[in-house]
Amino acid sequence: MQLHALETTDFRNLRSVTLAPHPRFNVLSGDNAQGKTNLLEAVYLLGTLRSFRASKTEELVAFGAARAQVRARVRKRGLERRLEVALSPGHKSARVDGKSARGTEYFGGFNVVLFAPEDLRLPRGAPAGRRRYLDRAVWNGHPAYLAEAQTYDRVLRSRNALLRDGADPSLLSVYVAQLCAAAVPIVTRRRALVEALRPRMARAFERLTGTGLPLAVAYVGALSGEGQAIADQLAERLEADRRRDAARGSTSAGPHADDLELLLEGRPARLYASQGQTRALVLAMKIAEIEHLTERLGDAPVLLLDDVSSELDATRNAQLFDFLRQVECQAFITTTHPAHVMITEERLDFQIVNGTIRR
Repeated sequence: MQLHALETTDFRNLRSVTLAPHPRFNVLSGDNAQGKTNLLEAVYLLGTLRSFRASKTEELVAFGAARAQVRARVRKRGLERRLEVALSPGHKSARVDGKSARGTEYFGGFNVVLFAPEDLRLPRGAPAGRRRYLDRAVWNGHPAYLAEAQTYDRVLRSRNALLRDGADPSLLSVYVAQLCAAAVPIVTRRRALVEALRPRMARAFERLTGTGLPLAVAYVGALSGEGQAIADQLAERLEADRRRDAARGSTSAGPHADDLELLLEGRPARLYASQGQTRALVLAMKIAEIEHLTERLGDAPVLLLDDVSSELDATRNAQLFDFLRQVECQAFITTTHPAHVMITEERLDFQIVNGTIRR
């Protein structure tokens, strides 16, 4: 999977940028606030139709401009496609090969994996961050998961609103049935992903640390079984928690309360992992995700590394680039100084200054 050409118009401070990247390593250097992360964000937008930093489209449009555009030529398993995303305040549209495309028609043709400094907070952060990581990783391999997750979130918000309004129990039962049905694919796909990542994460963690410390990874939730059994258990939990939920005005049970458990030597990594172990753990998560996607899709995803070298010690930095040399993926790497990127072959360097880019 490769990005062959990229163009941006009025995307953040990238007023008019054209990039012809290398099929392997592309190093984007420059001082802070010059546009390096904006360029990664443009590539991420092409793969996901969303930003990893902004929740509103108007934040992505350059100041004083009415709209922004990001266009690219990409290739996946020998098939070339032209992708285009147009943005204006409160509106977003996508086109594939010149034709309008909805999300379900658009997704799956260009896959990206992002590694940003904030990812280093995953092991010690709140469970919501780990759930978002799982959901993004599931969706990368199963584009249909987006609609499934949106359905669950929509029903959950509706039930919570009724709980806060003191709705009649008979009305709540309608949403209970919908919520239980919507929970099944969420739990099922998350579990399957964790099962696929578990051995890969353990191997990657050992390669990165060489300590022999066992890493255990598990999907933790209150629902067991498969298929209808998941729905039935959730229905029982919701009935048992009905009075408590009504008092709180929110739903306590369901996949929105689950977590990804990370254990080192049987102890929670969020409490006992050192800073170096935490960094190695996150690297292992990303490496496992890349390997899993490559096997599932038959093509390596495009990797986006946002100034990660500045957050890693010299040993972890060297280990990261050793891994990247072995994986046939295209990578875009931002840094404040090119020397931080320990890659010497198959590499193009670009400098970004105030939203302009040059070789």
